[in-house]
Amino acid sequence: MHLTYYNCVLCGLYVEEDLAHLLFHCPFSIACWSTLQLLLLNSIDPCTIVESFKLQLELPFFMEIIVTMSWSIWMACNDLIFIGIPNSIPRCKQIFKSEFALVMLIAKVAYHPRIDLWLEAFV
Repeated sequence: MHLTYYNCVLCGLYVEEDLAHLLFHCPFSIACWSTLQLLLLNSIDPCTIVESFKLQLELPFFMEIIVTMSWSIWMACNDLIFIGIPNSIPRCKQIFKSEFALVMLIAKVAYHPRIDLWLEAFV
């Protein structure tokens, strides 16, 4: 797709936005991850970052958390671009909560009640 510019719309930095920047290096996304008490490594490798999240979470449903927050950041970006809804950390957290509620509906029975407790404690 040809655009007039390819800079990150979330942080306003003159950085060419790519998936790694959007999800892990943008100051907005870093703040979103921190709402889940996850600290990002100074790594450019997304696999290393995801492995770090896994170790920090120490939960059997860590991937559901990572995917849902990634989706929430993506949706916040799309909301800004296509609908004009300003991005904010509370907005991203709201998206996360509603999307994670759907994840809980299909989560393995073995994850309950631990997944419910985690959601109450961190979100």
